[in-house]
Amino acid sequence: MSIESARNFPDSSERRQRVSAALRDRREAALLELPSVRRMAELLAERCREASWVRTAVATLDRFAALTGVNDLEGLLDEGRRDLTVAKTSLNHLAAALDGRAPEQVAALAFGAKVWWRANGVPVPWRPLTEQPHRAAPTRLRAPSGLPTLALIGSGLTANELTTVRVGDLGSLDERARVVADLLAEPLAVQYRDARDGREWVSFLTPAVREAALARIAHLGGLGLVDPATPLVNTDDVATAEARDAALIGAGNDLNVTLCRATGDFFRVWGMPGARFEERQRAAGASGSVLGAHTTAVAGTTTPSERRLQ
Repeated sequence: MSIESARNFPDSSERRQRVSAALRDRREAALLELPSVRRMAELLAERCREASWVRTAVATLDRFAALTGVNDLEGLLDEGRRDLTVAKTSLNHLAAALDGRAPEQVAALAFGAKVWWRANGVPVPWRPLTEQPHRAAPTRLRAPSGLPTLALIGSGLTANELTTVRVGDLGSLDERARVVADLLAEPLAVQYRDARDGREWVSFLTPAVREAALARIAHLGGLGLVDPATPLVNTDDVATAEARDAALIGAGNDLNVTLCRATGDFFRVWGMPGARFEERQRAAGASGSVLGAHTTAVAGTTTPSERRLQ
């Protein structure tokens, strides 16, 4: 790494601070006592602009250990370093524990384990853990602008940053959290540059984006036939997506304003909440008093038959 590129990454003290902030007051923070987990967390803190990826990785690694019955992550790591099959089997055990769950759920819960293995030098496959027959159908895009919208969800990228992403910027991570080109990777990592200062960052895209990206690449010619320098999205598609999203947000705002005004107009006529109820209570109380007096008066009189008996 050059001196110039080294300046782009947080130093060790900043990494530790980012990790501590991401896991503050969380039970999973106890895992940071393990050297392998600390390494993963600090690596993500260095390479990811969004600190939420640190929290996600550690939390899902904790779930991985709980679901697979692993009580000694460091011991498992040592075994996996000696025999890659052990690492692969651990992921298969996770898939078995999540049998019947949606592919997106399995992918989300496998995130921490996959990053942990890779960050500690064990090259586990970054592929979906669910078998093909159980895979969710590819995301159906209603318009070409669907991919930009999906890619912005959860990734932390801005629209301008997304337009600079190339097909070759997608893939898995190596042990230094550098992106290794692999369009079939799950989770699908993306490498991009900060629009403000040019710093290089890594983020992750959802399974829906992975499917949408593969659909776009298939449209462009297919895997292995697309130039890695090809933009992931077109600038025009991003502009279309922004216009559509702005229209949706505007419609939602208009609906909210309309409902608020209708509520306000109603209470201007009706009065403050509870006002009519209190009026009815007072009216009911007044009529109840008259009725009570009448009942008492009637109760105090005697009929002719009663007088004869007296």
